[in-house]
Amino acid sequence: MTIIFSAGSPEVPRIFVDGPNESPPRYDPGDLCIWFPYDDHDARWLRRDGAQVLLGHIVMHLIKEEWWRRTGEWLGAEAPHAAPRGEDVP
Repeated sequence: MTIIFSAGSPEVPRIFVDGPNESPPRYDPGDLCIWFPYDDHDARWLRRDGAQVLLGHIVMHLIKEEWWRRTGEWLGAEAPHAAPRGEDVP
């Protein structure tokens, strides 16, 4: 697993994991789409939450991906993968 924190967007890490890449909630080039960057705090990770909470989000996402691969069903809410008009997803 690789987690990248960019200087321009430290609250939205890019997360890459080994293994199958075929899953609807992935950005191109394969980093995980765990939450929508513009969601409320309840639905996403913030730096102040710490590493343990971030790892919990990652593990839950990977469990949901595996469930999707086996059943075709995505557990939980899905967020759009495109940025709102006129904005870039960090």
